[in-house]
Amino acid sequence: MNSRTVNGFRVRCAVEAVNRQYQIQVWTRKLGANAPEKCWPLMDGRAFTNQDEAEKSCEVLFHGISGVRSNGEPEYSRAAA
Repeated sequence: MNSRTVNGFRVRCAVEAVNRQYQIQVWTRKLGANAPEKCWPLMDGRAFTNQDEAEKSCEVLFHGISGVRSNGEPEYSRAAA
C-alpha cells in the first residue's frame, strides 16, 4: 500500500483480493478533518488474475494521480488513466 498527500488529502492505493482476483482501490481522506476515508472505484473496473500484475498497475496508477478534487475524487494524468 502506498500513501501520500495531494491537495490537502491523504491518498492511498491498495490491491484487494476478491475471489482469486485482484482489484485496485484508491482511497482519499481530507487532512485535518474527522472525515472518513472514501473509496473511489476505477472507471474500467478491471480485475487482475495475477497479484504481481495488479501491484505493478497499482504503482503506476498511484504515481499518476495528479490531483484531488474538493469532494475527494482523485484526478489522474493521461498516462495513468
